Amino acid sequence: MEVQDRESLGRWEELGSRDAISRTEAMENIRQDVMRRVETIRPIATLAPASKSPLKSDLNDILAHLLMLTKRCPFDDVKEQCVRILQGVQASLSGRRQFHAMGPPRSHSRSPLTSAL
Repeated sequence: MEVQDRESLGRWEELGSRDAISRTEAMENIRQDVMRRVETIRPIATLAPASKSPLKSDLNDILAHLLMLTKRCPFDDVKEQCVRILQGVQASLSGRRQFHAMGPPRSHSRSPLTSAL
């Protein structure tokens, strides 16, 4: 395919269109290509020097196709902009805080992302 996978398959085929200004310009070009692939995830990359990258496996296949268009789309404006692009990619990876220093906080048994869906 190539040419950036045919412009990421037509920005996922304009997210099913029927316009709404081409599904809000294909969800603002899939939220600026998922915040420029979450600013290239440096802290995690420095911890795992042998990790495979191609931009973290295409940012885990664009966050599993934005969590399967948060439960199979047909609009609701693209399921509330794919739950606001998966809640700001979990608030930009939780401020890149202490995860690599101390691990995740103990009080989180469920991810705020999954509880929002």
